[in-house]
Amino acid sequence: MRLALAVLLLPANARAQIDLRGLVTVTRADHRVDAGFGVERASGVLVGGATRLRLPHGIAFTVFGETGHLTAVQGTGGIDRDVSQLGAAVEFVPLAWLALESGVTVRSFGTVVARQRWTLVRAGVEARIPLSGETIWAIGRAHLLPVVSVNGLPNAATAFDAGTGLAYRRGRVILDLTYTVERCDFPWQGSTRRSEQFGTLMIRGGAQLRLN
Repeated sequence: MRLALAVLLLPANARAQIDLRGLVTVTRADHRVDAGFGVERASGVLVGGATRLRLPHGIAFTVFGETGHLTAVQGTGGIDRDVSQLGAAVEFVPLAWLALESGVTVRSFGTVVARQRWTLVRAGVEARIPLSGETIWAIGRAHLLPVVSVNGLPNAATAFDAGTGLAYRRGRVILDLTYTVERCDFPWQGSTRRSEQFGTLMIRGGAQLRLN
């Protein structure tokens, strides 16, 4: 029993080999903006990819990028927009079921009117609960966004994201399905307060290559 407990408390992957993962992502995105005149909505599909390098002792680095077009939902007063984003994250796994994460995302919304650039810094946790041995996992994650900088707007007063999903691992095959909602509330300006929500349903698939 003591030996089993010691193994559980060891950093996950402490004895694991270094591996490199290449992933392709397809995301259904829904962007909602409330600037005090009702909620404007635009939705569409983003495509992209990610690369993840996992080292021994539970440390991993990820870089990712996505781009696509969101079409305004009729009746909401929104306009079409192009979306691109790049990001990087670092992860530490102190327990087999828990990961501590921190990262930065640079995002751009482009319309016929203007281009808006976002910088988002996030820190939080991801829990991974096995449902079927080492094959299927339930995922839950939550992050605080202490820095949300947007050109033309004051920094967000409060911001966070939360998500849930499933992960599948079999041999070198990787497949994830996750739903995430990101919410940013900006300071009051007079009698109005701006808020934005970015919801994503992502399918991510790829392969893992062991380097040693």
